[in-house]
Amino acid sequence: MNETRPNHRPRMELKTEGIRLEDEYYTIEELAKLLKVHKNTIRNAIKDGRIKAEKFGQQWRIRKKDIQ
Repeated sequence: MNETRPNHRPRMELKTEGIRLEDEYYTIEELAKLLKVHKNTIRNAIKDGRIKAEKFGQQWRIRKKDIQ
């Protein structure tokens, strides 16, 4: 009765090393509105490494203290 399903993928583990839950984060949209730039400008800055960001699931989060 302990069969494996052919298309079964193992659960993805959430990587939390270096992430502190007490830190406050911006979303891309929040930071774009705060800086008065387009969301793609923030995405490009993350991609280029100009803004440090961490991915939570499928969403990017930018630590507030990294922006200040």
